[in-house]
Amino acid sequence: MAVFAALIVLSLAGLGWYLVAGHSWNVAASNIDDTFGSMEGYTAIVYAGTAEPEPSSAAGASGAGKPSSPEKGSSSEDAEERDAEGASQPVLDPAAEDAPSSDDAPDSQKDAPSSDDAPDSQEDAPSSSNASDSEKDTSASFAGATARAGAQPLSVAEVRESYEDKDAAVFELDTVDPSRYSEGVILKRGAHRFGVLSVSADEGFAARRIEGQVAYFAEHEVDFVVVVTDDRELLEDAEGVDIVVATQDEDPLVMGETVGSTFYVDAPEKGKVGAILISPSNVVSAKVIEDL
Repeated sequence: MAVFAALIVLSLAGLGWYLVAGHSWNVAASNIDDTFGSMEGYTAIVYAGTAEPEPSSAAGASGAGKPSSPEKGSSSEDAEERDAEGASQPVLDPAAEDAPSSDDAPDSQKDAPSSDDAPDSQEDAPSSSNASDSEKDTSASFAGATARAGAQPLSVAEVRESYEDKDAAVFELDTVDPSRYSEGVILKRGAHRFGVLSVSADEGFAARRIEGQVAYFAEHEVDFVVVVTDDRELLEDAEGVDIVVATQDEDPLVMGETVGSTFYVDAPEKGKVGAILISPSNVVSAKVIEDL
């Protein structure tokens, strides 16, 4: 009997390991298919980020471009030296790399000897148009960073189009105004039917309404029940819910986790887009998309 019991325990442990490892492999396969752009048979649910950025990161970003004030007790000569040092930095505007014309030069420069009469040390000096590669790389890097900083945040429509180009079935989940799902909506995308519902912590009898709506979705044979909420604790004891998307939470779970038979995920920060991927074998995973 002891040997038989040990075999049962080992079998259950092996089954558990297989399920965990199998799910991880399926999630990895989804990421690979997404990367290589072959997502036929997938369904992608895309939604806008709603979480506020962390105050520390926002404060650091706002103070990054501010010049530092002179130290207390420093003299005016020190301040002038710092200004001179700042003025001698490489020109960051690519259009300003060309040297100023002679018409704009001061009189002292107009009277300077020509390059033919210049000593050898001046002939060997590099001009501004022939700046070193490091200076050019610095200017290019700064220009690229400025362009990225001024770019518009990634939109849900762009992410949807990207997944449609990969042959996935896609629908946008409205996390900004989820009240449109307060009465329950049934959507069909690809081979699946989705029942979408929104619940809020401000409303009473949320658990009873969730139970009634889940029963309604079951009668209409939906494949996945998706609930959008501002408090995922409302869904902890709910049965029959497959996916929960939380729009507000102090501890963001943007990559998602499965608890029991329910997949929980939080919307990412504003300016980013979340995506829930359902593989052809119905494995659910999530990711955050910042750029395409």
